[in-house]
Amino acid sequence: MRRRLLLPVRRKLALAIVAWLAGIAAAQFVSLPIQIVIIFSALLLFLGVNRRRHRQSALLFVMGIMLLLGNAHAAHQLGWRDTPTDGKAELTGTVAAIEEGTRVYLTDVTVNGGAGPRRDVLVTLMLEENELREVFVGQRVGGTGRLFAQDEARNPGGTDRRITALCEGYELSGYVLPGWTAQGEAVFSVREAMRRARLELLGLAQTAFGEHAALFQGIMLGDKDGIDSQLVAAMRLTGTAHVLAVSGLHMSIVATAVAGLLKRLRVRKLPAFIAQGVVLLLFTGITGAAPGTIRALVMAMLRQLAMLRRRRYEPLTALAIAAFVTTLICPAWLLNGSFQFSYYVVLGILLIEGRISSWMDRRLPFGVGRTIGVCVSAQIAAMPMTLMFYGYIPVFALPMNMLCSLIAPVLMLAGWGCAALAAVLPGAAQFAGSGAAWIANLFEAVSLHAAGVEGGIIRLPAPHPATLLLIAALLVLVSNRIVMKRPRYALAWLCALVIACSYLPRLDPAARYVQLDVGQGDGAVMRYGRHAVLMDVGPESSYDMVRYLRHEGLTVDAILLSHLDEDHAGALRSILNSEIGAGEIVMARGADADIESEAVMSGLNLAGELGVPVQQVEAGYAIDNGWMHIDVLAPDSSLAGSNERSMVLCAELAGAKILMTGDLPIECERGPYPDCDVLKVAHHGSKYATSDAFLAQTMPEIAIISVGAGNSYGHPTQRVLDSLDAVDAHVYRTDESGCVTLTITDGRIETRTYL
Repeated sequence: MRRRLLLPVRRKLALAIVAWLAGIAAAQFVSLPIQIVIIFSALLLFLGVNRRRHRQSALLFVMGIMLLLGNAHAAHQLGWRDTPTDGKAELTGTVAAIEEGTRVYLTDVTVNGGAGPRRDVLVTLMLEENELREVFVGQRVGGTGRLFAQDEARNPGGTDRRITALCEGYELSGYVLPGWTAQGEAVFSVREAMRRARLELLGLAQTAFGEHAALFQGIMLGDKDGIDSQLVAAMRLTGTAHVLAVSGLHMSIVATAVAGLLKRLRVRKLPAFIAQGVVLLLFTGITGAAPGTIRALVMAMLRQLAMLRRRRYEPLTALAIAAFVTTLICPAWLLNGSFQFSYYVVLGILLIEGRISSWMDRRLPFGVGRTIGVCVSAQIAAMPMTLMFYGYIPVFALPMNMLCSLIAPVLMLAGWGCAALAAVLPGAAQFAGSGAAWIANLFEAVSLHAAGVEGGIIRLPAPHPATLLLIAALLVLVSNRIVMKRPRYALAWLCALVIACSYLPRLDPAARYVQLDVGQGDGAVMRYGRHAVLMDVGPESSYDMVRYLRHEGLTVDAILLSHLDEDHAGALRSILNSEIGAGEIVMARGADADIESEAVMSGLNLAGELGVPVQQVEAGYAIDNGWMHIDVLAPDSSLAGSNERSMVLCAELAGAKILMTGDLPIECERGPYPDCDVLKVAHHGSKYATSDAFLAQTMPEIAIISVGAGNSYGHPTQRVLDSLDAVDAHVYRTDESGCVTLTITDGRIETRTYL
């Protein structure tokens, strides 16, 4: 006889939670006042109760209430903002948690003796050279410092750092200068106890595995800090990086191991359930309690509860409850990429795994079909989100994940076992760890080899968020877990058609000039179809260029560096180190004589190691790649100095002329220069560049200034803005507009700003 479900109202519950999540998502755009929420919720409750009295469904009214409550809950966190400080401020606060060393969370913060941020702040307590100090949770810290607001996304594919910060429990971050004071005694903190336990376990893993410890630390605890960046990149390119983020796989391994141990010890069901819950809670706390870990915890505990009560476990219902619990804790988690990736992939697996596994099980012997079916469904479910965040599809994801399904449990259990042994018998732990390290070495070698195979990824642009929702709807329609009436397949075909229509515009081959907002620096993309030529790449601290190229799924034909200042060429290494790479690098002749930035030198050295050709050019040189023609107008051999040697380029793209001037000073504007449709204004709008005579020659219709918001240089200067206004140029500034995209068709230019 089929067992009853743990929660018999699973569909209604799931729909109510979907409405709750929709309300949270809507809070990004519309936040209803709490009075309106109360009034409308009361009205919907009255109508719903009245409908139930007549024995009719009140589901729509319940969904409406959950939508309003979700919106109000999110608005409470997202609606109000803490104010950053200007200049040096006197900051005091109580240490609420320690992230690492003297990087701490402060609560009850005051600024200049008055009211401070309502949320916790994350600050670095700076030290003098060779100074060693330690702080403890509960101490009151005071000193001179500054608090900064987190940047929101300013480019396609960019990261909303405010949402990331809110998910981690703060909004403002900053520093406190050396000389700060710390008063009071340490107090007990569960969070600090978990952090110290984590550090202790990492140390035990280091003792057991030595130089091979990093991979075990990642699989055991989700700690990627010590793992070689090449291995992390290889695992991402082969679709196995998920084993380094604690999730359902890790939770199921721990739960299975604990259940097996308790069964062997003949512990009764209720005490075993309690013991298993305590262990899983401790595991969640030690590994950082990320959204994916909390999801796995809730689903694992519901599964164990169903077994305890001899009820049937429904994973879709458990997933819905987990989503409600996590967003109840922190609504901003719903807007975070790791949350979205985790829940979307698990939802996809649950919807299609049964149909795929049963189909394969009928065709493959010895139960292999079901194992392969799980891996196939996981890759299908992960594909849209992988495209969204990384801009490619890993070709070897299926075989590598099948290998992972065999190796990951072995490495995780071996890691925990050897770490426990290292606490009492370090020598024995090292001996035992050497065998497990051999398996880890094999996995690393296979991952690096697979990642290095040409054609190992298929690069495509990221889908629109609406397309992801449509794909989820399609998975619902084809799932055998959802009972629906006969039109489901007609709806599925219609949904697939709409998905194609929503995604195909992302493959639009139109020519574009894109000025990214890289802060106080320069980085632009000239693109046609899937091909791109970069003009400067931004400062070392900026990953905006890499994120944009991934988001758009572009192949880089060449990187043109106007000059080698760090704010123009500092991010070169991050691009070459990524899976994107570049066909060649072009810079002004003799520019390498003026390099002062270690980041730029490191990037050029990496280009040499990778065999990327570096070409040095001067005035008179031309670049023609079939879809764009570029004339190099400067520098000539008589110029010396970094800014003075800036390349001046005139690009003809789809019938439009774009003039790019680097940081060219006024005294080096030797011309003559052609009329242009678009001018990338020199040196971020500095008063030492872009003369009136230069503008009189070029007469741009559109002028773009790449400049950081609130920069200390005063860029752009009013003199340059007035001069541009005098020639009737439409001025776009990245500090005000974010990314600026010019779509060019037969010389006609359509301008779109990101903000």
